[in-house]
Amino acid sequence: MAGGLFVLFGLYLHSKLRIIERDPEMHRPVATEEALAAHCEEIVGEPRIVEAGERILVAVGYDLANIILIRTDDGNVIVDAGMSVGRAAAAKEALLARSPGPIRALIYTHSHIDHIGGAAAFVEEGTEIWATKTFDDHFIKQYGVLREIETIRGARQFGSSVEFTSLPCSALGRRVDLDGSMRPGIRFPTHRFEGKTSFTIGGLEIQLFEAHGETHDQLFVYIPSLEALFPGDNYYLAFPNLYTIRGTSPRDVPRWIQSLDRMRRLDPARLIPSHTLPIEGRGEVRLALRDYRDGIQSIQDQVIRYANQGLDLDAIVERLALPKALAERRSLLELYGQIDWSGRAIFGNALGWFDGRPEALYPSGRVEFAKKTVKNLGGQARVLDLAEESRSEGDVRYALELLALLRDADALDERGKNAFVSALRELAETIANTNGRAYLLEMALELEGTHKLPPTPELDETMLRAIPPSTILEVMKSRLLPERAADVEESIAIEFIDTGARYQLAIRHGILEIAEGDPLPGSRPPEAIMRVSEREFQELGLGQKSPAALLAAGRLQIEGDALMLRRFFQRFRRGL
Repeated sequence: MAGGLFVLFGLYLHSKLRIIERDPEMHRPVATEEALAAHCEEIVGEPRIVEAGERILVAVGYDLANIILIRTDDGNVIVDAGMSVGRAAAAKEALLARSPGPIRALIYTHSHIDHIGGAAAFVEEGTEIWATKTFDDHFIKQYGVLREIETIRGARQFGSSVEFTSLPCSALGRRVDLDGSMRPGIRFPTHRFEGKTSFTIGGLEIQLFEAHGETHDQLFVYIPSLEALFPGDNYYLAFPNLYTIRGTSPRDVPRWIQSLDRMRRLDPARLIPSHTLPIEGRGEVRLALRDYRDGIQSIQDQVIRYANQGLDLDAIVERLALPKALAERRSLLELYGQIDWSGRAIFGNALGWFDGRPEALYPSGRVEFAKKTVKNLGGQARVLDLAEESRSEGDVRYALELLALLRDADALDERGKNAFVSALRELAETIANTNGRAYLLEMALELEGTHKLPPTPELDETMLRAIPPSTILEVMKSRLLPERAADVEESIAIEFIDTGARYQLAIRHGILEIAEGDPLPGSRPPEAIMRVSEREFQELGLGQKSPAALLAAGRLQIEGDALMLRRFFQRFRRGL
């Protein structure tokens, strides 16, 4: 049923694509508004349970990611748990109505919040939780030094304030419940592995393979007796997110291709992704995995080829396209990932930011350039007129670039701001990529001041225990307040009474140095020593407890200059 739907919908949607030709052999398909609407209605759709064979149920449309149930003779196995406990509970009720029984195991394909945030709804006493060995580090990184900007940009990427009528779905699933995701019910793995492992429940062997791709901690699941493969986020029905505009560390494109080839070696008859619909039939699965990896490699190889020809980055991404046969594949339509974004990331990962243009080495400052350009174009009013002329001629992208000059020159008055907002929305109407569309619309709301601020995470006891003190200490470096640290040279030590670990913290030259063990040569000896448990330090670092409260309770000890210790910590911004 699902396979037939996939094939029919692929043919239906292909009739709604515009093909922009790059050269006689290469094409770049551009999805239309109709294509996005059809994808939201048919592929994402209303919450429902899809059967993928005798033992596999897929909860589609309940959340951004699917929640998958595998029935065994001794209970159920869940693959991925959704983003929030509330949505996961609704999916669980629908799944268990079709397959009642205990939850024997939960498998995380990776540590993105849309796959793990609803775990508390599924985990029972004795439930095994499986993930790769790198899961914990990859997850904790999300609460590290760049959590704030990643949250802001994530809210933009998913359009957290955008009306449903303007963005009916994400290309991967139901619109994100950002508020719910900030109160996650994450439960950490009880079983971790690297390479390959397997376990058996109710006579059903379940194999797990480490599979780098969209994340470094990704895995895929294979059940030999069912010939069913669960690729996680390394395959879904849209061009892959080789780079995400919310910001992330580089994604390893060559290893992503290798992971897809490893799946192909197993030659499964069913493919059940963690986003979008299952694919039925060995022939269909072979084509899906083959063409997906070929599309990724095609973009990668073009970037390398053009770079070796000496083309600059902008020239490279303007040329990127797909061979005609791949351009016609539904799974490579740019509804989620985007070819030019991917090309920029591949280039940057390989060669860094400098693309060879000499003027990029010593540019004038952006503000200075914008002010001079606005002046040379005839001033603020003239630039606004030019932007409006460009929009009337159908070139809203150039209009937006002109308006950005005014923004950078600090010359965006009320008329200019309104024009900027209108241009963002006009451009968004032409974009079917849900990440790009959402970002444009959310930025328009931000300019108007009508957006919702991203919520602050509310961490439960499980989460608190999982964040190591070393992560909190690392975050402290960027939380040092420059205005309170100028011309300051101070040093303290922290001893964790429960683990025996000791850290030296030194402020000088406006930075925080952290050294485990003894002070580094050339660093100031500690003027005060704070002794506390790791748990209490977590509460201090996250702003949940004050030093005074812990002192009064006898849970914090200070040796040396207590007033200096107090001043030291007042030089930091606390909390999440």
